[in-house]
Amino acid sequence: MLGRGLGSLVVLLWAASPAFAQHEDDDTVAPGVEDEPAGPDGDEDGPPALETDDNGRRAIRGAPIKHEVADPQEDAQRKWEERTFRDRPTTAATTTKPEELRPDLTWLKDLKTGDLPVRWDPRVIRYLELYKDDPRGRSRMTTWLTSQGRYQDLILEALRRHKLPEDLLYLCMIESAYDPTVYSRSGASGLWQFMPAGGRIYGLEQNYWLDQRNDPVKSTEAVMLYWHDLYDRFGNWHVTLAAFNAGYGAVLKSIAKYNTNDFWALLELEGGLPFESSIYVPKAIAVSIVGHNRSIFGYDGITAEAPFSYDAVTVPKSVSFAVIGKAAGVDATVIAGLNPELIRGRTPAGVADYEVRIPKGKKEQFARTFPQLRGDWDGFDAYVMRHGERFEDVAKTHGVSPRKLRELNGVTDLAEVQGGTVIVVPHVDPDKQAKNAKEAEDDLYHSEVHPGENNEPMLVPVPDKDFTVADKKRVFYRVVAGDTLSEIAGLLGAKVAQLAGWNGLDMDTFIQPRMVVVAYVDHDFDAAAHNVKLLDETRLMIVTSGSAEHLDLVEGRKGRVRKIVKAKDGDTFEKLGKPHGLSKYDVARINRRSHNDELHKGDEVILYVIVDKAKAKKAGVKDTTWKNKPKKRGKVKATVKGKAKPKARVGKGKKA
Repeated sequence: MLGRGLGSLVVLLWAASPAFAQHEDDDTVAPGVEDEPAGPDGDEDGPPALETDDNGRRAIRGAPIKHEVADPQEDAQRKWEERTFRDRPTTAATTTKPEELRPDLTWLKDLKTGDLPVRWDPRVIRYLELYKDDPRGRSRMTTWLTSQGRYQDLILEALRRHKLPEDLLYLCMIESAYDPTVYSRSGASGLWQFMPAGGRIYGLEQNYWLDQRNDPVKSTEAVMLYWHDLYDRFGNWHVTLAAFNAGYGAVLKSIAKYNTNDFWALLELEGGLPFESSIYVPKAIAVSIVGHNRSIFGYDGITAEAPFSYDAVTVPKSVSFAVIGKAAGVDATVIAGLNPELIRGRTPAGVADYEVRIPKGKKEQFARTFPQLRGDWDGFDAYVMRHGERFEDVAKTHGVSPRKLRELNGVTDLAEVQGGTVIVVPHVDPDKQAKNAKEAEDDLYHSEVHPGENNEPMLVPVPDKDFTVADKKRVFYRVVAGDTLSEIAGLLGAKVAQLAGWNGLDMDTFIQPRMVVVAYVDHDFDAAAHNVKLLDETRLMIVTSGSAEHLDLVEGRKGRVRKIVKAKDGDTFEKLGKPHGLSKYDVARINRRSHNDELHKGDEVILYVIVDKAKAKKAGVKDTTWKNKPKKRGKVKATVKGKAKPKARVGKGKKA
């Protein structure tokens, strides 16, 4: 929740509005209960659901498809909130006795409250009706109270230790439904929905291997500090809760804009507070009241989940959940559930003596069994990826397939494995590793877009191969997944505009893997010190992009030569290309013309002609020239065992 900014929306309202009064007179619908309408707010309209091919989409976008996990209960409540508080607010009457606001709800006078200040506002009462009478609200609250059991003791202990209102326990149900693995659309995560920047402010580490916003223990301790800081600034719990939801900056702007620090007054002003905050605080009050009055609301029979409990053990290096679970005698999913901050299925690479949670009572078994499983966890090393280093080269160097290395490190998107990321690799004998590394290096320089013979250097086109920068040396960096122009510029000590200019790039378009970027750096630039892998220029063939030299080399590596012919009367792209296995579309593309263009006598046409069939085949060029050779005509005598086959007799009525 920390750092979240929400746009200012008109505050919506409330039970005493004319629209609600009319609804209340309709005896076919109980107060607080609404049928799902058809149309924009219902299920009948909306965009069509498409069954897409995620693998195909991944190939196009270059990254995994991220699907939002639907929560029907959350969606149903959200629709109810949008409809219930749709109208413009009016000045809401308040009282210390809720039954005076709604005398028809006799149960209001029996409600107990906790240590969170209560404002008996019509919004609060509408939420109480939702959780008491509406099936959707009851379903949501039942889920919340069931899940609450898992982290209730942990949260209450922290609240008491920090001397904060214990009713803040109920905010966790609104934030995450007590699920530490929840990620919001805006990027918030964990039990308390910290945004990335907010999490870092309060000491929650986030890297490739772990996200401590998802750690129930550490994130709960962090949110205690955050509440203290907000309350110390505002001195009022209703304003503090609004700031917790919208971000303290949004609340400060509203206070300054309208020159009032009264939360409930700000709700009545146009653009006073974001819509989310206008319903968040009444909802927080309402859910805490439900928690103190379970029997009145009909939730006293709920069986809560077992409390979050565990034993802590340390592992000497990166170990998978599967091995930890095996040592503790439980499934890997149990270890994952106790350690939701570990997001790659194992403890972090490069971290010694990492403390991991196992089920309570399993510590002795783990201590006995874990050393016996040494072969399952001790054959791996930590490796720091270099900027510009290919993942497949690391895999080859350490004697494992790229697929296996991805599985070992929980990699779903190679763009996540950037320079500086520490990964787990199989331990390899130094001599074997050196041999593998040389093979990977050779493969790198012979893996260009237009493959050729292994003894040919990598072809790198640049805007001007003779361009120089005074007092600078030229270097070449190969782009890998996840790289951006600004990041590469930062690594090489250049400005983004400079790097784009040197390479003829559009700064507003993403660079792509396998591109090679040329840069000009200080002569004392130390690539190793910057953890950067540069290409060896002595193994490169630098050419000016689009020059005759460039194009001749590209086609030469495909076993072809570029030939310029002059069109004659009657020539077409198809006629000129056919003898060389080129379609009219191929010839038109080569010459940057439409395939429908007419040729005139004397027009120069470029053709790519195969001269080395073996090289063309190796480069993947299809040789279809044999189809265009004229067929031999004439009689061919069939033979039987070397003798001429006798002519077939001509039957009656048949012509010879």
